[in-house]
Amino acid sequence: MMTALRTTTVLAAIAASANLSFGTEKLSVRERPVSDYAALRDRPLFSPDRTAPFAFGAAEPEPVVVQPEPEPEPEPPPAAAPNWQLVGIVRSERLNSATFTTPAEVTAFTLRTGESREGWTLKAVGQFEVKLDGAGGRASLRFSDQASSDPMVPPEEPPPTLSGG
Repeated sequence: MMTALRTTTVLAAIAASANLSFGTEKLSVRERPVSDYAALRDRPLFSPDRTAPFAFGAAEPEPVVVQPEPEPEPEPPPAAAPNWQLVGIVRSERLNSATFTTPAEVTAFTLRTGESREGWTLKAVGQFEVKLDGAGGRASLRFSDQASSDPMVPPEEPPPTLSGG
C-alpha cells in the first residue's frame, strides 16, 4: 500500500512538472517572450493581496501657452524742440558735444553729452543730428539746410591810429 501511494505521488509530481513547463521548447529566460510572464505581472508573488499594481500612465503635458512678445514702447512723440540752431558737432572717443545758437543770444553755447540747458539734456550726438530729452519728450535737431541770411564776415578791425612821434 505504501508503494502504491509512492507511485501515485511520483506520477502526480511528474504530471505537475509537465504542466508547469512553459512549452516543449527549451528556451532560456531571456529568450522567452514577455507574454510568458503575464501571470507574474497580473498576480505578483510578493504582493499580499496578489493584485496587479496600479498602472501609471504618463500625464498629458500641459499645453504651452506662447505669449506674444510685448510691443516695444513707442518712442515719445517729438516735443516742441527748443528754439536752438545746431551749428557744430564734435565727436571723438572721449568727447561728444554739440554747439548751438539761439536767436535770443549773440554767442553760441556748447553742451556735452549728458549736460542740460533750459530743461533739455543732450542725449546723443550723431554725424548730422543730435537728440535732446526734455520734460516734453524727445527732440532732434539737425544742421540747417538753409544758407544763413547773414554772410559770415570777420569783424572789421578799427583802422590803425598813428601815434605821435
